[in-house]
Amino acid sequence: MSSGVWELTGAGLAVVAPLVGVPLTVMTFYLKGMREQQAGRYSDLAERVSLIGDELRRVVEDVGQIRRDFATKEEWLRETMWARGRIEALSAAVLRAESELESQGGLVATSKHTHRLVAEMARKAGIGGERLGGCDNGESR
Repeated sequence: MSSGVWELTGAGLAVVAPLVGVPLTVMTFYLKGMREQQAGRYSDLAERVSLIGDELRRVVEDVGQIRRDFATKEEWLRETMWARGRIEALSAAVLRAESELESQGGLVATSKHTHRLVAEMARKAGIGGERLGGCDNGESR
């Protein structure tokens, strides 16, 4: 009797298996295709967003350069004064280091040479370096 039940169960499964297996296989491949399509779309979208970000950074840099190129006299003077302050602060720091070295003895010649180099760089830079060197919008200083 038990072998008859197993035979009947096996025969039932043999009939039902194709009815369940084929649709499950189709659904599996369909879902796999959808996942691959979504992954492709996501990578394409990520690449486009990256390109947009790069272009946006380039535009921001270009706008910043235009602002620097066409600085008004007041902006130029403000930046010049800021640069002068930074040069004076640097010079004061070098002088402080020089005085500390003199008090400790040794390396004074190196410090004096460094101070001379900083002063020469400040003279060569004018007031604030290359960025502050000129006003391209035709205004006088």
